[in-house]
Amino acid sequence: MSLARLPIGIPLRFFVEFDTDEECPFPFTDDPTVILFFASWAYSADFGGQHELALAGNHLRRTLNMDLKPLLRYADRETESELDRRELERAWQPAVELAACIRAVAQAWEAPDAALAPLIAGYEHLVPRLLELAVMCDWAAARGARVRMSFDLSDRGSTGRTPRTVPLR
Repeated sequence: MSLARLPIGIPLRFFVEFDTDEECPFPFTDDPTVILFFASWAYSADFGGQHELALAGNHLRRTLNMDLKPLLRYADRETESELDRRELERAWQPAVELAACIRAVAQAWEAPDAALAPLIAGYEHLVPRLLELAVMCDWAAARGARVRMSFDLSDRGSTGRTPRTVPLR
């Protein structure tokens, strides 16, 4: 099993794994937690989430007819029960499908329509992380490997930064 690498000093909150023994040669260049942040809010839209990223996710799905399911397929790494362990195991997915999904989101982010633009203002740093993840998924797909996204929100190593304040490089 291979994990995507992060720059030194960035605590792990968002994990990307590949079911191959080869180490992925493509790292994130900055904190990828913004991907989890967006996916979480986009998921919440079906339950009435009103955050601007929930509304952006809803717009991508309902107005632009994007299938966000691959991006919304992630799990908590903290497994306290058998159900949690099964959910983490079910998070594996084809890398090619995730790559296509996140490239579509990145494209919409880079050229937003009039309704999307005000919802994503201040979240421009999502695109570079999505494109880095797409490259990792391409690498995994070329090896026939699947990808799994997961998170750990425990207090270990917290920096106190929110994804919106992650600096651009």
